[in-house]
Amino acid sequence: MHSVRPLSDMQQSMLVHEMLEDRPMYTMPLCFRIAGPLDAAALERALHRAVRRHPVLAATFEDGCALPLSPSAPLPPLTCTSSTPADGDVLALLTDWWDTPFDLTVEPPVRARLVSGPSADVHHLALAVHHVAGDSWSLALLADDLGQAYAAQFGGSDLTGEAPDFFDHADRENTHPVDATWWKEHLDGVRPGPAPRTSPPGEAERGTFLAQDLPLGAAETRAVRQLSRSCQVSPAVVLFTVVSAALAGSGPDHDVVVGMPTALRDTQDLQNTIGPLLNTLPVRTQWPDHLPPAQVIERHAQSIDAALDHKDVPYSRILRAAAVHGAHGATPLFLHLVNVDTVVPRLRLPALRTTHVPVPPRWANFPALWEFGWGTVGNIHGTLRASADAFTEQDARHLRDAFRDTLAHFTSDLR
Repeated sequence: MHSVRPLSDMQQSMLVHEMLEDRPMYTMPLCFRIAGPLDAAALERALHRAVRRHPVLAATFEDGCALPLSPSAPLPPLTCTSSTPADGDVLALLTDWWDTPFDLTVEPPVRARLVSGPSADVHHLALAVHHVAGDSWSLALLADDLGQAYAAQFGGSDLTGEAPDFFDHADRENTHPVDATWWKEHLDGVRPGPAPRTSPPGEAERGTFLAQDLPLGAAETRAVRQLSRSCQVSPAVVLFTVVSAALAGSGPDHDVVVGMPTALRDTQDLQNTIGPLLNTLPVRTQWPDHLPPAQVIERHAQSIDAALDHKDVPYSRILRAAAVHGAHGATPLFLHLVNVDTVVPRLRLPALRTTHVPVPPRWANFPALWEFGWGTVGNIHGTLRASADAFTEQDARHLRDAFRDTLAHFTSDLR
């Protein structure tokens, strides 16, 4: 009998939050197009090899803890189906599959499906990983392991050594409490603001997200990069500042709190660990309205650095330090979360050509999620996903327009 394993604060919060909402909220999708003579049976064996290697994937979750699977316990099969659609239609075909909730009490937090086209040499591999067992960095690690385990069956080198155990991190977090005093002082006086929506959405809208594209053209992308160089900050800080300033509204002084996800991967061991090694930090920035854009960016950079200095305090404990009460991990200090994510998973399979297929996120645990990344031609592309429970379509369009107007103001002297 394998002993139960501890959960991190974030894992416990996610499980409770999803249970209270009674709908899937934390499924992370991953998809690859594969061209060439794929051996599906070998791919399934490789998937099981990769899952077994990581304790957080080879487990079920119940009563606030993880239960490791026995070595002989069966793993979910690689479900194989046939279809004839183009790439875009494949994603539509997989929508219901990605939206099917995990029952983590009886199944591991990872599923796989292979959709084959009319040609025997064109396939789409879809993975669904519950956020309780990973993050975007983890998806890249899983893809690396999957590729190596597949290649090993055709003469390549196999996975070697023990994979780092995420539950060791969770145990350290539980046995070494962190001091939340700084957060208590820093967030003094901050209270969650009301969502803009004053009437509940219709039944069809409930639990859905309103997507607004935020593409930056070549000139805008160059201006963001130039502004980041002149202010000696990353483009991510510039984008974070633009979102915060767009939310500030009018008035002589601004006091804005926006969420920022951060990785807890400060060691090589943690960088090789599959698991939800993330925290969400409320970044509070105050500035007068007359401040020039470069100085507003400087204020935000200082606020981000200060928050990162205290990133080891789990978000649920930050909530308690700020005296925000409510369901465990479910009451935000802010409506908006900004994520600049440049991790693109790669799947390398011998004698096969693989391409990562971008999939819209299936989860968002805050009312408004602003995501930015770099497109294939190097331009920045963003998406605002606003919860229909908190925002109307008009609200979402207003936020999109406010972002674009603020970006134009910040970069007006650079384009």
